[in-house]
Amino acid sequence: MDQYVFKIDGPIVSEGVPIHLAVNALSEFQSIVDKSYLSAVGSSRISSKDRERYFLKATEFQHGSFLTVFEIALHGVQLGLPLVGTLGPQNIWDYTKESFNLLKLVCSGVQKQQKPTYEFKDNGTVDVHVGDVIQNFNAPVVNIAEGALPNYQNLAHLIADGKLNEISAGSNNSKKSDLYIGENDHDMFDVPIRLEKDQVEFRCEIFDFNKYKNSGKLSITRENQKLVPGEYNFSLFGNQDSQEYIFSMLEAQVEMTCLIEMQSNPFGEDKVYKLHITGVRS
Repeated sequence: MDQYVFKIDGPIVSEGVPIHLAVNALSEFQSIVDKSYLSAVGSSRISSKDRERYFLKATEFQHGSFLTVFEIALHGVQLGLPLVGTLGPQNIWDYTKESFNLLKLVCSGVQKQQKPTYEFKDNGTVDVHVGDVIQNFNAPVVNIAEGALPNYQNLAHLIADGKLNEISAGSNNSKKSDLYIGENDHDMFDVPIRLEKDQVEFRCEIFDFNKYKNSGKLSITRENQKLVPGEYNFSLFGNQDSQEYIFSMLEAQVEMTCLIEMQSNPFGEDKVYKLHITGVRS
């Protein structure tokens, strides 16, 4: 069975590995590889039966840097999408590699205000255009990368405080890493966020509010408003009395005004990141 290596390195692991750091890094990495498996079997989440048939199996841990030698175990997995004729560990790893390279390309693009465009081909591939750059990927990698983006962001952010200077992964037989996040790459997967200038009015239900953080969640169900139906995170803008918002939770619907914080989306239309509430009334 093919063996791969996952590595974290830096001053903090030179004399022993903090367990919480190792667990966080391994958890995010597991979730990244999971996205390739889920795409292959045509599912949206890992079930208990999936975990019996597919998992990353550590075969060796090494100290100095924190290095994990692992295998991708697959047992009797049925394909849900026509990614490959037969699904094997190398297929899972190949799509994981491609998702990393795709995200490097498109996240770098939106950071430079270059919106990626996607041209899907009849042969199951996609040309990704970012500025003057065109790269070709297997088409399923687009969905894999989009689903794995938060995990790549979390993994890269582990480097932000300077305690780590490398997070990498690749074949155990190769000196070159397939995935590499260096000491200056902590923001390589971050996407820009902007605050819209115009206030927006809408009707909603407040179903969660934390008076200590002055933040909560609301639900919009009515159509034909500036914000589409759905659930949104919000925080209070400025120095407002939280008591009015606590009482508003007793109302079925309230009217609110807000400033919208938008997040650039490398895979389509920009998304609402958070609402900054400027007022409420019944």
